[in-house]
Amino acid sequence: MEFLRRIFSGDDGPSGKQIQRAMKQVTQIHGEAATRVAAMERLASWKTPEAVAALLRRFTIQTPQASMDLEEKQYTVRLLAEMGKVAIDPILKFIRSEPDVTFPVQALSKILSPDEFRECLMELLADFSTGYTRWPEAKTVLIANLPDDAHMEVFDTVTNFLEDEDDNVCIAAIDYLVSSEDESIREQLLQIFFDSEDRPRVRGRILDHFLEKEWPVKGYRKRMEEAVALPFYLTSKGIIKRKTG
Repeated sequence: MEFLRRIFSGDDGPSGKQIQRAMKQVTQIHGEAATRVAAMERLASWKTPEAVAALLRRFTIQTPQASMDLEEKQYTVRLLAEMGKVAIDPILKFIRSEPDVTFPVQALSKILSPDEFRECLMELLADFSTGYTRWPEAKTVLIANLPDDAHMEVFDTVTNFLEDEDDNVCIAAIDYLVSSEDESIREQLLQIFFDSEDRPRVRGRILDHFLEKEWPVKGYRKRMEEAVALPFYLTSKGIIKRKTG
């Protein structure tokens, strides 16, 4: 029936079996690179949401040769970008459900205008900030890709991730907020520092930023004197420094 429907409707799109066959070739870890690439190009030529979803599966595997794996993933980004708007919804679904979203986010940035891309990241992060996410890695990638000129718009959303249970997500939020050059984040970081007694990586990153910015610990000096450990120390002016040598 599907065969007849396509004949009489004039629809020359791929069948489900064709897409499945191509996806199987795309995800063959130990297969020939030429076979994978040919299947990737075939999927891209079909320009359907189903073909996009199958092409995105290339990001779920890693081939033995790291340099070739990277080249193929970068080529997949290019193919997705060339597919245009039809790729947007499948990419968003992938980002919401998969752990490794670095390359799909890159593809999205090439399809959307800068304003559209910013809005899209904000919506995704807002969803992630209020619901359970199996893969925290996605949040880290999304925060890292926020444009520098979006600080005011995303401040509240990114601030929510300062309390994320995953260290990498928390650190990504810290780095982005500090990059705004807005000293109002100072007291929030100090509070996160005190709440992170069992998270040395988070504490270390906060101290690194205080050291770089030369922010004082005004209002929290006594608590910081008790909490700061070598190689960091507190000066008489309440500035974080690092011992050398």
